Amino acid sequence: MVESISATVRLNDGADMPGFGFGCYKASGPELALAVREAVACGYRYIDTAAYYHNEDTVGEALRHSGLARETLFVLSKIWPTDFDEPVRALDRSLKLLGLDYLDGYLLHWPGLDSARRLRAFEQLLRRKEEGKIRVLGVSNFLEEQLSELRDVFGFWPAINQIEVHPLFSQAALCRFCARCGIQVVSWSPLGRGREMENPAVRGLAADLGKTPAQILLRWHLEKGLLPIPKSVHAERVRENAAVFDFRLTPEQVAVLDGIELPDCRGRMGPDPLSYPR
Repeated sequence: MVESISATVRLNDGADMPGFGFGCYKASGPELALAVREAVACGYRYIDTAAYYHNEDTVGEALRHSGLARETLFVLSKIWPTDFDEPVRALDRSLKLLGLDYLDGYLLHWPGLDSARRLRAFEQLLRRKEEGKIRVLGVSNFLEEQLSELRDVFGFWPAINQIEVHPLFSQAALCRFCARCGIQVVSWSPLGRGREMENPAVRGLAADLGKTPAQILLRWHLEKGLLPIPKSVHAERVRENAAVFDFRLTPEQVAVLDGIELPDCRGRMGPDPLSYPR
């Protein structure tokens, strides 16, 4: 389990990555640039973006002004399924926008509906990894059958699977499968877009431990060996989300969070990987 915001985890390909990240989804412009710089100042070293977010240029500029050496950062981006026919071009475009010579992480953002295109894209990106343009190649929003397909074709499991995870949509079976296969789960939307923070059990734990509901939920991810990537463009929230390494949850407290419910609330908030994007 990671003990600090910049502590690393070892991946199944032998690479290391920070065990806590800063997400950049649905953020742009000067407020994102300031948030990234605040995140780096708070100790975040893993910055997560994607071509689909249309903010790689802003992220890259903010990191260049952070004052940190390139090798101390883990910068991750993602390729959208519509670019699977030309993955090398998509990668080069992301590198150019970010102003980088290589990416620490690059993921297939969604599996898409065409298995052949998905596999060809992964194969071509493997070559770019061998050339040093990608340190860690992984996937996002892949289900067990899609992960197994990669293993069957290429002979190894991807290093990362970034999926929607929060207490109301824990994807427990998929997370257990990834753990057995040595695939690091990265949790997107780790706070469930704020819904779980209103749950009485979450608020009760926060009061008991002198923490905020967001901090309780992020600690839940860490206790489970997941790697959360909370996002905020507000400096105080960026700092709040980072302050989760001075306390622990007991197994009993984790179990309480495992069992929370909200009335009239469906679990999954994002799309279904079996039907998206069309």
